[in-house]
Amino acid sequence: MPAPGAPDSLDPLLTTWAADRTFYRSYEVGWGSRDFYAGNGRFSPFTPDGDTDPLPVLYGANDFDGCVFGTVFHDVPIRGVRSVPHAKLLHRIVVGLAPTRDLTLVDLTSDGLRRLQVAREELISCGAPYYPQTVAWARALHAHSESIDGLTWVSRQRDTSTALVLFGDRVKVDDLAVAPEVPLTLGAGAGLDAVAAAANRVGITITGLG
Repeated sequence: MPAPGAPDSLDPLLTTWAADRTFYRSYEVGWGSRDFYAGNGRFSPFTPDGDTDPLPVLYGANDFDGCVFGTVFHDVPIRGVRSVPHAKLLHRIVVGLAPTRDLTLVDLTSDGLRRLQVAREELISCGAPYYPQTVAWARALHAHSESIDGLTWVSRQRDTSTALVLFGDRVKVDDLAVAPEVPLTLGAGAGLDAVAAAANRVGITITGLG
């Protein structure tokens, strides 16, 4: 995978995530629905120049299924044992969030990747062993311009969904509003029904039910 180079040498393609356009975020009970965390992921954690702590971020997807595939189905293999324990769902919630202003994101779909001269296989389709390199790209893109609020790409887990990550020093909690629909608890009721429908469609079994 190529290194990103100096931030001021980059020429990222920028796109707008419009105000009021809902995205979906999965989080554990006990977290705040709009809180940012310096968790492990494709583009985190990293510590910006001049800071001492890793930057908090918030991941999401443009639809419910993309959110579920990127979180509770994330580690389910293509072959072999393809199941998710019901216990993994019991303390997880999906909520819709809508920005209260336009967000400026780096476009990491095909056009944006070509502009940065990096292949999807190198930045988006690679697995966790390559996250140190993908995180280095996030750090460089974050440093490129203070106007960049985050990154967006076609989900590796579900290529009909769009994923995004927002930077906690650029996007404030007050920049995000909880969407009108009721947050879904994934372990029961309508939330479990929605996860089960997604799992059934791709042949994943939810174990430990009743």
